[in-house]
Amino acid sequence: MELRHLRYFQAVSRTLNFSRAAEQLHVAQPALSRQIRDLEAELGTRLFDRNRVRVQLTDAGRTLASHVPKLLAELDLAVESVRATQAGTAGKLMICNDWRVSIQLIPATVIEFRTRHPGVEVSLVDLPVHEQITALRAGRAHICFQGAEAISSRVDLASMPILRTEIKLLVSEQHRLANRRRVRLTDLRNETFIQPIGKDEASYAAFVAQNCRLAGFSPIFTPQKASSAEALVTLVGAGLGIALIPGFASIADRPFVRSISTDCEPIEIHAVWLRTEGSTLLREYLEIVKAHTGGSPSPSGQPSS
Repeated sequence: MELRHLRYFQAVSRTLNFSRAAEQLHVAQPALSRQIRDLEAELGTRLFDRNRVRVQLTDAGRTLASHVPKLLAELDLAVESVRATQAGTAGKLMICNDWRVSIQLIPATVIEFRTRHPGVEVSLVDLPVHEQITALRAGRAHICFQGAEAISSRVDLASMPILRTEIKLLVSEQHRLANRRRVRLTDLRNETFIQPIGKDEASYAAFVAQNCRLAGFSPIFTPQKASSAEALVTLVGAGLGIALIPGFASIADRPFVRSISTDCEPIEIHAVWLRTEGSTLLREYLEIVKAHTGGSPSPSGQPSS
């Protein structure tokens, strides 16, 4: 069954006159009659009783006539929604972030985007860092936020730097370094580090090891591992180890722990999207992010036009 079959049927069912319906549809009457016969053949029943005097709907025709206006209205609405989405006035923008990590830029840019595009739904997709690229590739998010090292070798991704942040040391309130304003990594030579469990485990361990090697030693990791940001705070607060965290992490200001500046090299956070993503909504949001940060797309890719 094709769309024209339904439109042709609706015109005849309303006028009960093939000639008048053909005029309204700007088609030849024989062509209209042929399309109605094809529809009846596909449904396996007559939709109209017709002779030289009159045309009437059969019971089957009346049943179809009760559904067709709703079907066509839904289709028209879908077409308008598609056009509005392409124009950037409707649709859904999906922003992926790990909300255990606080990037103040995101609420500010979302507020501005919603003000400019009140007809667009903004969906905040809460996923751990290691799952965000997968969400992009699966079409479950338009954009995510990652450290530069996580995207450097991924040729299918485009990115834009949004902030640089220092690396801080997280220790318990009772730790010997708790009252320091700044520590050198060499001061941590004999400390034990807590790391997360799961897909972030290897990347975090590599990050800590790289920084410690630059300071001239190899880190010691505790057997006990954190399954969440809250668990990390609990373990550190209990004095079972220390951790290195980005300066904007929301866990940096929790009770029972202290966050201290370090001499580690700052890390760069990027907004990340698929190079092939042609979403108008994404382009609009990226313009807002760029205005807030002064950033620009990296050589790895440009937003699609």
